[in-house]
Amino acid sequence: MSERCWIAFDAAGTLFDPVEPVANVYSRCFAKYAPEIPPAIWKQSFMMAFSQTPDPVYTDTASGNAVEREWWKTVVTHSATAAGIDSSSVPINEIFEELFDHYAKGSAWLLFDDVVEVLTQFRDAGVGMVITSNFDSRLNRILIELGISHYFEHIFTSASVGARKPNPAILHNFLLKTGAKLKKTCLVGDSEKADGSAANAAGMGFFHLERPERTLRNFEKWHKLHFFS
Repeated sequence: MSERCWIAFDAAGTLFDPVEPVANVYSRCFAKYAPEIPPAIWKQSFMMAFSQTPDPVYTDTASGNAVEREWWKTVVTHSATAAGIDSSSVPINEIFEELFDHYAKGSAWLLFDDVVEVLTQFRDAGVGMVITSNFDSRLNRILIELGISHYFEHIFTSASVGARKPNPAILHNFLLKTGAKLKKTCLVGDSEKADGSAANAAGMGFFHLERPERTLRNFEKWHKLHFFS
């Protein structure tokens, strides 16, 4: 009997994206206190805060979800500062809660149009599928509300593992939990830095998704060539 193929999917940016630009959401949540700041400024300030805030430091004394939550609060606070807002002059905790809860809902996210078709084909072919994402427990609700949770046998998040990609720990957990063999396993994701580096460190095949040029349909062809030829 041949060994089973497994695919690890990244989540945000790979299977779904925000319904509306993040800058628009931040602008709306801060509008009562900073109506003069346009979405263009929020886009710049958010990207700066997101890229410059150091990765969470996971400890034995706090849950991974609590650590991720605190990290996102830091991103929101730094975004406000970069946009020219004194965070002490606005109810930053209240605004953060609104933002954090917004992105916990499936309605905040939109599936890419190739996702259901490709996942169904892999499932019907007997391929095992898991999620390996730099996310927290909110991801479970999002997958359910987007209607795709049933495709995945396991969901591994940085919060549950205590490490973010490009650290390969999340992939090691996946391999250990499923018993998947490296030669029959690959990761597909939209980030060369996070997903690609994690896959390389784990010795796993990697497909770099670059929408709209390289989609899940391209990945499906790549997977057939590498694992079923």
